[in-house]
Amino acid sequence: MRLIDELVVPLLRQLPSLLRNLSTADIVAFERAWHQRACPPVLEDPYAKLLCGPLLGLAARFRPLGWYVARVELGRIMPASMVVVIRARYAERALEDAVEQGVPQYVMVGAGMDSFPFRRPDLAERVEIYEIDHPAVQRRKLERIRKAGLDVSSTHHFIGADLTEVTVVDALVSSSFDIARPAFLSLLGVAYYLAPDALEATARSIAARLSPGSCIVVDYLLDQASSAPRSVSVREDLLNLVEDCGEPMQSEYSLDQMDTLMRRSGFEPVDACAADELEDAYRRELGSLPFEVPGIFGIGTFAIAGPRDRGEAG
Repeated sequence: MRLIDELVVPLLRQLPSLLRNLSTADIVAFERAWHQRACPPVLEDPYAKLLCGPLLGLAARFRPLGWYVARVELGRIMPASMVVVIRARYAERALEDAVEQGVPQYVMVGAGMDSFPFRRPDLAERVEIYEIDHPAVQRRKLERIRKAGLDVSSTHHFIGADLTEVTVVDALVSSSFDIARPAFLSLLGVAYYLAPDALEATARSIAARLSPGSCIVVDYLLDQASSAPRSVSVREDLLNLVEDCGEPMQSEYSLDQMDTLMRRSGFEPVDACAADELEDAYRRELGSLPFEVPGIFGIGTFAIAGPRDRGEAG
């Protein structure tokens, strides 16, 4: 009881203000860590609890504190956390297909605290991995990797770049990335924070300069008209949370609007759906999910268009 009175109770009182100072990258990592309690999880990630920072790492390990964070402080947006694991599973399935077709490079744009190189050695050993994120985010991540005692392989590269100042491709060419060979890119949890013109400029630069055979997976917020009515409150709570974290969302799209934007940018849509459309397939595969997937997210795979397709798009 003395431990609870002296440590736990004061921590709970300070928790709301502490959570407001966390980055969305830390919160996303905690959501993946907490999801590991699902049976079975949509995405197996034993490393998330090591990368979500001291406070959320403690919450991921200490069940009462984790319950309080997940059910009270983040409770209203935890159903939205399902997209975090669903989009990763979707992207890694698409990556598996690309690797089988001989794509040798994987670029994680806005990688945050994603643990892919550690939790998927079956894929990581077959591709060169390039993580791009803000230098401050990567410093925190590398320090957490060091403290966790995780080994970084020679094929795992970190590129610190402020993407408001340099393009994705410029960041890549400053590294060992081979621009003459195709690559698979993931832009997960990023498009939300880019204005449409910024996302289009990013996609256009990638399509113009990367090798044919390259493709990208993007997830994004569905506009209100495309969102499921049952998910309106979750959508509003999510928008409020990220704004409180100082990272307000900048854009929303319908599936058709995203397809049109990517076509204008030099990509050809390969697959597109609302994230909740994947729910039935994953329920059939896994048997159960801890939450109903809110119908407020879109996700798609896009391939760099050939010369003829680019001409038609323009």
